[in-house]
Amino acid sequence: MKKYVFGVLLAVVHLGAFAQSLDAIASTKWAYQIGADAWTLDASKKNDTEKSYREDNSNLLLPNSHTQWPYQDFSGYGRLTGSLQLGSGVEASVKVRADQTVGFRVDEAFAQKNISPFLGIRAGVVDYKTSWCRTYESDTVWIREVEVICNTPQFRDVTGGAPGAQIVINNTLGNYLIQSQAWIYRPLLLDFAPKEFGNVVPGADYRVDRNDKLGLNVNVVNLETALESRVSYIQAIQRAYSPELLGTTKQASDLIYLGLSFPLSSRVNVRGTHVLQLLQNTCRSENAALAMGKACNLNRNDRKTSTSLEIIYQLGVTDVISLGVNEFNLSSQQTFFNSTFNIYAQADLFSITSRQISVAWRRDWGSGYQSVVQVLESEQKTQSQGSSYPSTGWGFGLRLGYQF
Repeated sequence: MKKYVFGVLLAVVHLGAFAQSLDAIASTKWAYQIGADAWTLDASKKNDTEKSYREDNSNLLLPNSHTQWPYQDFSGYGRLTGSLQLGSGVEASVKVRADQTVGFRVDEAFAQKNISPFLGIRAGVVDYKTSWCRTYESDTVWIREVEVICNTPQFRDVTGGAPGAQIVINNTLGNYLIQSQAWIYRPLLLDFAPKEFGNVVPGADYRVDRNDKLGLNVNVVNLETALESRVSYIQAIQRAYSPELLGTTKQASDLIYLGLSFPLSSRVNVRGTHVLQLLQNTCRSENAALAMGKACNLNRNDRKTSTSLEIIYQLGVTDVISLGVNEFNLSSQQTFFNSTFNIYAQADLFSITSRQISVAWRRDWGSGYQSVVQVLESEQKTQSQGSSYPSTGWGFGLRLGYQF
């Protein structure tokens, strides 16, 4: 366990050393965040009853849910952000993270050419910027974000970044600051994310041969009232082949993200978000069997929603108290068929509802040190074939971090 924590921290230190070596050739600004998280978790279902079907524990969306690295109660994390001025009107940005939730991931590594004070073009690994996830914010009030889009694999392929290009607009109209990006992404380029395929965790032989994305987001800030709003859209067209099922899967996803943030007073801020994702999936096997066993002849339609509300209270210069609630819903309708014998079977509606409430206290101790204490409670209900499978759980977490 200690080796795991130190491994994460060592990786960030090495990245930092490389970053500092660039100071000799460019004007750079670097920021680092390192630390450790400790969680105590308990749930009415200690393990998932059946993977990919009755995931009574994972659907609670606690910190041990679908982590990229094997979950540990005590784990390290690291963040590296950097910006470089490469010349007149040309700049570069780097964002890298390492933690057990997503593993080691590069979210940004791009160059931007500023055509005017209001317009720029980016190319490289560019951040989707679909959501308001606070991944790289040094003053984040949470250990584990309230918004599930920031934490869970059901939304993981619409957060972070991928190889692509963006048109960036930043402009001020009256009292409003308008920031917008329009983009295209190609996660398969340079073998950047060869296994990314929606919320699927594919096997070793699973081959993704198409993963194209495009999208748009607009962020508007009222410079007088500090009211902020965001609208984002991202579309994905994907295709994969499974040797195990002898089948090809085609998938299309459309996601809309809405966000609103505003101050109630000089000490209290409120933020609400809503996510809607519609996913259509069609799988065809080379054999003619009905979709069971080694075949996958089926059509599936998924509908995912996530709604969150946060209230953040600034106690003083060093202390912040936060309250957050979130509800996540997934419903899936599947139709199995055998085209050779004209046999169709409609499956019962499969659904998951997960609700969480979180309370956190953040304290800045000075000289770059901070701590966060978070308590969260979760309940979920999985429904399938006319039966309901509920479970409950809670977590207590402590983060000790340092930024420089």
